[in-house]
Order: sequence, then C-alpha cells, then structure tokens
Amino acid sequence: MIKKILLIVIIFLVSGELLMRLDEHFQFLAATRIVKIKTSVEETPEFDLVKNNGINTSGNNFRVMVLGDSYVHGGGISFKNAFSQQLKILLQKSNSKFDNIYVLDISKPSSNNLDNVEAYFQFAEKFKPDMVILGYNYNDVEGKLDRDSIQHSIDSFSKRKTSSNQNSRFIKKIYDVIYKSKVVEYVLHNMHDEMKAHGYIIPNSAFDLTLKSYSQDKENWKKSKVLLQELIDDCKKRNSLLIALKFTEINLLEYPTLFKQTDSCLHSFFAASPSVDYIDVSDILKGQRAKDNILSKYDGHPNEKAHKKIAQGVFNEIKRVTASKAAFTN
Repeated sequence: MIKKILLIVIIFLVSGELLMRLDEHFQFLAATRIVKIKTSVEETPEFDLVKNNGINTSGNNFRVMVLGDSYVHGGGISFKNAFSQQLKILLQKSNSKFDNIYVLDISKPSSNNLDNVEAYFQFAEKFKPDMVILGYNYNDVEGKLDRDSIQHSIDSFSKRKTSSNQNSRFIKKIYDVIYKSKVVEYVLHNMHDEMKAHGYIIPNSAFDLTLKSYSQDKENWKKSKVLLQELIDDCKKRNSLLIALKFTEINLLEYPTLFKQTDSCLHSFFAASPSVDYIDVSDILKGQRAKDNILSKYDGHPNEKAHKKIAQGVFNEIKRVTASKAAFTN
C-alpha cells in the first residue's frame, strides 16, 4: 500500500514537473492568471519637448509631472487609457486660464522610491512642474535604495534599469531554491494567490514582508523616508504642489483592514509635511467592487475603468486646490 502511494506521488510530481516545463515554454496556463506588464517607457509629446527644450516654462501653461510604477503607468492596459492620459484630457477640457496643459508621465514599471525620486530630479529643472503626482505603491520600499555617484541624464532615462529587483530578501532566496521545481512553484504560487484573493495573506510571504517593512520601520523604509523627504523639500522649494497618490491592491478592495497599519504609517509620514496633498485610491474607489476595477482576480493593477475613476478623483482635488485661481471648471 505504501509503495503504491509513493508511486502515485512520484508520478504526480514527475508529470506535474513535465507539464510546468512545457507550460513555461508554450504558456498554456498563464493566460487566465497572469497580467502581462510592458516595461517600456512611453515617450509622450511632453517627454520629447522637455528633451528638446520645447516647453516655455515661463509661459502661460500648466505643467504636471507624474511619477510611479506600473500601477500609475497603466500596466496591462493601453497607455492612452492610463491615469496620466485620462487626467490630461480632463484638465484640457476644463481649462479656462492656460494656453497649454502639459502632463509629463515619467512613471516606469517596476520603479521604486529611488527610481521615482531620481526621475524627478532628472526632469525637474527643465520641466519646472507646477504639480507633481507621485503614484505610490506598497512595494516602492523594496530593492536598491542607495544613491550612486552617477549623474543620470534625461537621454538615459528610457534605457535605465529600475532598482526594485536588485536586492533579494533572504526569504526570496529560499523560495528560489524551492522553486527549482516548477510544479512546487506553481502549487505554492497559486495557493498564495488564491488565499490572497480571499483576503488572507500568508505569514512571511513576500507580500506580507512588504507590508511589515513599514510597520516595523525597517531599513528600507528608513532609506525611503530620506529619499521621499528630498522630493518633498525640493517640491516645496520650487513651489510645486506635491500630490502623494497612494495606490492599493485593487483586487483586495473588499479587505481594507489588511493594509490598515501600512496605510496608517504612510499617511502619517506624508501628513507630517503640510505641503503634501495625500490622496488614497481606496477612498476614490470606496464602496466599489474589486471585480469591476481589476485586470484579473489575482492581480492588483487597476483596469481602464479604475484609471478613469482615479483620474477623475485627482482632477476633483486639483480643482479644489486651484479654486482661488479659477483655472479649471466643470
């Protein structure tokens, strides 16, 4: 009996391993679970204008800079439907004061706090933004967060690799060893995704450790606060309004308590700087169903509808803070 059970287990593992190896090549199973995120940077008209000194920063125009990772960039959707492009449409349609509206989107998939802050300093002097929107994601605290001595130019921006995956946690190294078996990787990954989709975070999983990076005030959050404070201080010096747009895991909208401690930590940090306008995407989408705003059950990126709603929420806030100037109307 024991030999029969052992034989069944061996057959299951071998056949499962073969299936996973075949799927790795032919992608039979990925289509229903994985959202493909392009890592290229969209070179918008504003991007080209800044590179070629084509924006008159002393002219009668309104300049918005957008920073962040794939959540704000529009991972999994057409860039024309992404947050920055939807916001630009709203600003242009309601504009009653400016000759031109520029929305410079220099968000980049997989970027972290170091990448976002360095991108800001690469473009700030030439673009001189009136407003900076930082699309903040929980995992922005991960990866390499130490500055190097290299001064990066605007021309190198599109080709520069992000820093988020350069440092690997010890737990991830353990996972990498376990995941030499593709069938074990598939079972563990799917089990975690399924539990997460129902509001359960596996203790010491990668996502759990990301959230704990804030509540336990670990080294990467300390480094992140230094970087973010540089951004806050420079925006204040330039008289640029900084909006911290905190994204959540859209597929977990119904489980806000999972992020209570982390959200409180982030809110407290940004609230300590009165010059920062803090917007939580969870508030914009409050009362809405996750399934109406996600790309897939297992992915936290917002879909096209969510991007449009988020853009509308930010636009409403821009109208509120610029009301005295009567720059934007309904």
